[in-house]
Amino acid sequence: MKIFATTVLALLLSSTPALAAENSNFDSDGVTLRYLSGGSGETVVLLHGFSGSAQGLYVDPGTFDALVDAGYRVVAMDQRGHGQSEKLYDAKSYGMNMVEDVRRLIDHLAVGKVHLVGYSMGARVANTFRSLYSDRLLTITLGGYGWPWEGQPVTLEEAKKQIVNRTVLPGNDLMALAAVSVGSYELVPSEESLRTNTVPAFAIIGDKDEVISSQNLQTFKETMANLELVVIPGTHAGPDGAPYKPRFAEELIRFLMKHDK
Repeated sequence: MKIFATTVLALLLSSTPALAAENSNFDSDGVTLRYLSGGSGETVVLLHGFSGSAQGLYVDPGTFDALVDAGYRVVAMDQRGHGQSEKLYDAKSYGMNMVEDVRRLIDHLAVGKVHLVGYSMGARVANTFRSLYSDRLLTITLGGYGWPWEGQPVTLEEAKKQIVNRTVLPGNDLMALAAVSVGSYELVPSEESLRTNTVPAFAIIGDKDEVISSQNLQTFKETMANLELVVIPGTHAGPDGAPYKPRFAEELIRFLMKHDK
């Protein structure tokens, strides 16, 4: 069993220089996807949110390094249409194909089960993956997530008009992201799937999250079985976003270590 102290982790997050993450690609049914990896131990797969990247959400804030230092093998993927992964412009290329990307990544890594962590859109992908492939998971962590996910489906043309007003991080493509936003509306697991969940689940949300309504969060808490929820300081995204706070990594590692084999 790993020995872990929150004070030690806080020190690591503030003082340890970034580790060199290995940059790799794999083929997901003809689509080239990039991922960063490092460390050894049980595998933790990290999924970023809409218009983000593995580098921006997990490496730069220090979460990737903190997990490696805590004794995990860490794999952070640029989801299709994002970062350094392949950009596609048909909405049908996203949605459930993003869930299958996770399955193929786990197969590519040659591991049986993983700790799966998703934030925002990444949490939508992760929770839908859980509903289909719970046997591939040790735990699931859902950051910046409520249920059911709010919002109405839009057409690709409507999405293209809306996307110009969104904050898009470097390395992303506006038209690919429009297709992502249309395709991702199908990433909503059923109520039955949540109520019958057997995978140890953890939710982290910022106390000033402007995307997840209080009603949405309350419904999520009351619906998903086997769920622990923690509220930490922070907004949904941006410089004050919850994933950029040291406590995000602290709480995540605390939860994972409760469920180590």
